[in-house]
Amino acid sequence: MTRFYPPSAHPSHWTTDRGITTPADFGDPLAEYHTLMAKVAWVDFSHPGVVALSGPDHLDFLGGLITNQVRHVSATRSIHAALLTPQGRYLWDFTLVEEKTGTEPARVLLVTEPDRVPELIQQMAFYRLRAKVQISDEGAAFHLLGLVGPEADQAIGPLFPGLGPLDAALGTTVSPETGLRLWRDPRHEKFGWRLLLPATQWRTMSERMATRLPPAGWTAWEAYRLHHALPRGGNEMIPQETLPLEAGLWEMNGVDFGKGCYVGQETTARTHHRATLKKRLFQVAGPPGVNWPPGTTVHRPDGQEIGVVTSHCPLTGTALALLRLAEVAHTEGSLRIQGQPVTATKPSWAAWT
Repeated sequence: MTRFYPPSAHPSHWTTDRGITTPADFGDPLAEYHTLMAKVAWVDFSHPGVVALSGPDHLDFLGGLITNQVRHVSATRSIHAALLTPQGRYLWDFTLVEEKTGTEPARVLLVTEPDRVPELIQQMAFYRLRAKVQISDEGAAFHLLGLVGPEADQAIGPLFPGLGPLDAALGTTVSPETGLRLWRDPRHEKFGWRLLLPATQWRTMSERMATRLPPAGWTAWEAYRLHHALPRGGNEMIPQETLPLEAGLWEMNGVDFGKGCYVGQETTARTHHRATLKKRLFQVAGPPGVNWPPGTTVHRPDGQEIGVVTSHCPLTGTALALLRLAEVAHTEGSLRIQGQPVTATKPSWAAWT
C-alpha cells in the first residue's frame, strides 16, 4: 500500500506551487491523470489558505465586499466568490464555507490560494472600519482533500457510511463526521468534492482514503484541470490585472448580478451587460514535453502578439491562455507559442460567443 506523509514530511516527488510544497506524483503521473479522467482519485489539497470571519457584522461586512451573495452560505451550501479592486480587477477568489463548533456562533471560512493570505487579511482589515468583525488566519488549523473524477459521487458512501452516494447540486455541503465539512465544489462539476478537516485528523483521514481510493498528485491534477479548462485564481485570474469575467468567474458561479453593491461592481456589471470584454480564456493544445511558463506570449502566424499563457502542463501539452477574442476568430484558432503551431479553442463551459 502507498505510504502517505504530512505535507511537511513527504520524502520525494515534490513540486513547488507558488511557494507551497505539495506531492507532484505517487510514481506514475500519467496513470494518475488517466484515473482522474476515467474513474476517481483523491488529491491532497492540504496546502490551502483559510481565513475565518466572525462577529455580529461579518455577513453584512462580506456582503459589501464580494461578488456573490453571502446570505446563500449556510450549513448545507457553500459558494464561490471573489474580491476585486474598485476598478473591477481581480484580487482574490475563494470558497465560502460555514463552520459552527458546539455552542459558538457560526463563522465563515474563506478557503483560498495559500500564497497571499496575509495580504488578503490586510485588505479586509482596511475595509473593516467600525464593523464588528474578527478576521483571522486559520490555514494551520485545517487540511483540504479532494475527491475528483466521474465516479467521485459514488466514492463518498464507502468513505462515510450513512451518507450513501451523493448526486447533489454544486455547492451542496454536509458534515459527514464531527469537525468535517464536505462540499461539492460550487464552481463546476469537474472540480469534484472537497473535504475540509482539522489538521489533527489529516493522517487518519489520508489513511482511510488510501485504503479505498488511488491517489493523484499535483501533476495529474493540473493535467486534469487544464483538460477541462478549469480556471485557477492567481494563474488565469492575475491580481490587479485580470477582469475576472475574462477568465470565467461568472461561468464558475462566482458572481451574482442580482445582489447589492460590492467593490468593483460597476465595471463587472458593465462589461457583462454590454459585452465589452476583448479578452477571453481559451484552451490551447500543443505538444507534450515543452515548457511554457505563465506569461509566455501567444502570437498570430504573422508574429503579432495576441495574449499570454496562464497555465501549462508539460505532461499533456495542454495550456490555458488569455487571448484577444477578435484575433483568435481572425486566425480560426491557429496560433504560435515559441514558434510552435498550437490550436486555441473555446472552453466547453464558456457562455460567450
